[in-house]
Amino acid sequence: MGVLELVVHGRDIAQAVGVEYTPSDALAAPVVERLFPDAPVGHSPAETLLWCTGRTGLPGLPRRGAWRWDGRVRQS
Repeated sequence: MGVLELVVHGRDIAQAVGVEYTPSDALAAPVVERLFPDAPVGHSPAETLLWCTGRTGLPGLPRRGAWRWDGRVRQS
């Protein structure tokens, strides 16, 4: 959850000051896997994370107006 907050809000801040920033797939992949088990597949982890958190649309999927992560404990 902490990585999600740093990555997506870091992007928000970067955009506010005119800096283009996309999180790395290496950071985004485990966040999407852990917190968004119902995330769509077939897109880069970074694009998917930004979609999951309502920051962008994905091809065929509009931008989310509301979102929530799933922090339940799950067994592997």
